[in-house]
Amino acid sequence: MGDVPQHSSKSGLTLIRKKYADSIAHHYGIDIDPITKCHARWLAEISLEESRIEHQVIELLKREEFSPYIEVFEMFGFGLRTSARLLTRCYPFESFLLPDCKEWIDREYREVKKLDKSYNKGTVEVEFSPGDVKVTKKNRSRDAFKMRLGQGTILESSGDGWIEKSSGSAICRESIYLHVLTKIETSKNNLPDNPINQTLIAYRDNLKSQIDGQGKPVLRGKHIQAKLMSKVVNLLYSELLKRFKR
Repeated sequence: MGDVPQHSSKSGLTLIRKKYADSIAHHYGIDIDPITKCHARWLAEISLEESRIEHQVIELLKREEFSPYIEVFEMFGFGLRTSARLLTRCYPFESFLLPDCKEWIDREYREVKKLDKSYNKGTVEVEFSPGDVKVTKKNRSRDAFKMRLGQGTILESSGDGWIEKSSGSAICRESIYLHVLTKIETSKNNLPDNPINQTLIAYRDNLKSQIDGQGKPVLRGKHIQAKLMSKVVNLLYSELLKRFKR
């Protein structure tokens, strides 16, 4: 197989050489292309560089100022890369709070565009009619936190109307999505056993159990994942708030 990188393990080399020796390629006189060998060396070097950077990140995350964040991340079961990505967006957490380290909560006045009604014991109760002014409480601190981690939304004009689109850090949104997909949505018990993850699992089960009048699921794949992602970030905000709010 020619020269191999010096950093390759002995057991790894033995395994690969045996596979190559047993390959049917020899029967047909097929050799490994030089370009393939070149790409293999590049991948090996990239893997080494990834390992070097990860060791640097591990050492950085041991710094005292990051300990409250890492403690919270470990409660959620975030991996090294997810923790590092989230930390770069939410440190320092105090930046989301007011100068006295309290949440920024205010009221928003909004004109109602369509009939707002609810059902109470079989009767319809109209809460707001079109043109009414509705007062809602807005947690600006939490909204800014969610936006920073990729769970915010913005309105964009398409020419025919307004479209709500995801906003914020795309790489954090991707990391949270993968966490939901590989750890929360799976049936494997691969999360730390604590109230946070028990809440997430119960929320997941509740979302999946909702059915309409015909017995069909109300929510499916991406809708459930989006709600779980939002739930993860809300719980993450609450846990960090406990450590920094005065």
